[in-house]
Amino acid sequence: MMPTIFVLDVPEFLPLVMHAQEVSELAVTGPRLGYYRIQSQGTITLHRKALGFKPAVWHGALTGGLIGQVEHFDNDELRIGELHKS
Repeated sequence: MMPTIFVLDVPEFLPLVMHAQEVSELAVTGPRLGYYRIQSQGTITLHRKALGFKPAVWHGALTGGLIGQVEHFDNDELRIGELHKS
């Protein structure tokens, strides 16, 4: 399955949605049922400072859920890759 992030439709997370809409590798749909969906054929990579997020908002960015595997998540970068079956 394609890496997917579900983003709550609240003002705090709109910078993430707006950024994703500008990245050609990312597809954004919604809002639907209170969530935006951000998908990619490859890895989704986001940087906190580029989004202008304070750490508390950054660490809450995945509260809407995801499909995929968290490859890296620290104070500055988030990478979600394809879910690998074991």
